[in-house]
Amino acid sequence: MKNDQSKIITEKLRKHIGSLIEDSHYVRIIAIDKAPYLDAFIRGESFPPFEIEIQPSSKCNLKCKWCIGEEIQARNQVMNLPDIINADNIGRIVEGILETRQNGLGVEIVKFSGFIGEPLSRKEAVLSAIQRLACACVKVGMFTNGVLMTEDTWEILANISYVHVSLDSGPRSFSWCKENKSPDNPHSTKTFDLILDNIRGLDRQRKKTGWRKDLKINVGYVVINENYDEIYETSRLVRDAGADSIRFKYDITGGGYELFKAGTHNEAFSQIERAHADFHNPPEFSVSSIHSRDDLENNKFANWKCSDGCYYQHFTSTIGSDGNVYICDHNTMLNATTFGNAITRPFSEIWDSKLRRYSINGTSKICKCSVCPPFGRRVNAFLSEIVDYRERYGIEVVVSALELLRNEYKTVNRGGGW
Repeated sequence: MKNDQSKIITEKLRKHIGSLIEDSHYVRIIAIDKAPYLDAFIRGESFPPFEIEIQPSSKCNLKCKWCIGEEIQARNQVMNLPDIINADNIGRIVEGILETRQNGLGVEIVKFSGFIGEPLSRKEAVLSAIQRLACACVKVGMFTNGVLMTEDTWEILANISYVHVSLDSGPRSFSWCKENKSPDNPHSTKTFDLILDNIRGLDRQRKKTGWRKDLKINVGYVVINENYDEIYETSRLVRDAGADSIRFKYDITGGGYELFKAGTHNEAFSQIERAHADFHNPPEFSVSSIHSRDDLENNKFANWKCSDGCYYQHFTSTIGSDGNVYICDHNTMLNATTFGNAITRPFSEIWDSKLRRYSINGTSKICKCSVCPPFGRRVNAFLSEIVDYRERYGIEVVVSALELLRNEYKTVNRGGGW
C-alpha cells in the first residue's frame, strides 16, 4: 500500500520537476541536490538554511530600469537600509555562519548579492569574507553588475564557485536600460565594454590558477522592449568573452508583461532559440531561459502570494546591509521584520530564536514584497504540494516518493537526458 501511494505521489510531483538536468532548475536544487534538507523539513526536524545571502550594500553604481529593489521599495514607500557591514565586522557574521549546524547539517553556500545594491561597492569587506569562507570549504557565489569586478578582484574571485554578472543588455541598448552613476565610466558603451573586459580577465585568471573546472562565470540578461533584439548578438559576445552561460529572464516588475502586450515577445523567444541552436554547447557554454512562454503570456511572475504561506524561508536566509537577518532577499528594507543582528549575535542563535520560529507562521503579515523571488515562487508551489501530501499520506510515504524521483534522476543523468 505504501509503495503504491509513493508511486502515485511520484507521478504527481513530476510536473514540478521538468528537466532536472538543467543547472538552473530551482525545484531540482531542493528535491535532488539538497535532499537532506528537504527530508528534514518533511520530518519536522531542525535544520539550518543551506544557503545564506549577504547583501553588503544598499548602494549601487548603476541604475537599471527594472531594478526589483527600487520597484518594491517605491511601492511600499520605504527607504534603503543603512550600510553597516564593513571589513571590521563582517568577520563576526562569517564566523556565526560557519558555526551554524543542526542535526549534522550546516550552511553550504554563501552568496554575496544585493536587493538594491552592488556588493563590490564594499570590496574590502566582501573579499576578506570570501577568503575566510573558502578556507572553511564553504561554496561562495557572487552576483555583480561587473563594473567593479576589476583586476584587483580576479585572483580571489577565481577561487569561488560562481560569479553571476548581471549584464542585462546588449551593446546598443545599454544606454537605454541603465544609467551609469560612476564618474570613471560616464559612457554606457564604455561601461558595456568594461564589463566584457572584466569577464575576459576573470576567465584568464581562473585558467591561469587551474580553477577552470570549478568557477562558473554566468551572465544574466533581463529581456525588455529596449533590448530583445540584441539577445542573439549578446549571447555570442559573452560566449567569446569566456563566460560559461547566459541566462535570460523577464522583468518581473511588470516590464515582462509589457513585452508580451507589445507583441515583441515572439521575436525575443525566437532569438533565444537561435542562440540556443548556435551557441548552446555544454559544458563549454549554455543558453537558457528562467521564464517560459507560459510565464510571460499569463503573467505568472506574481502567481504566488504571501497569503499562501512561505516554505522557501526554511531553506535560505538573508543578511541585509545593516547586518540584520530578514525573511528573504526581497524583504531587505526599512520597516521589514528582522530576527536579529548577525554582527552582534551568532547567526545560529538568531536562526533558532523564538522570534523567528513564531514569525514563520505569520509570513503573510510580515512579508513586504509584492513579488516572490523566482526561486521562491517555483519552490513554494512544489513545497506546498509536498506539505499537502505529507498531511494526507504521512511522512514516510512522501520521503519514499522523493527517493523514487531521485533514483530516476541519477539513472537518467548518467545517460545524459531525462
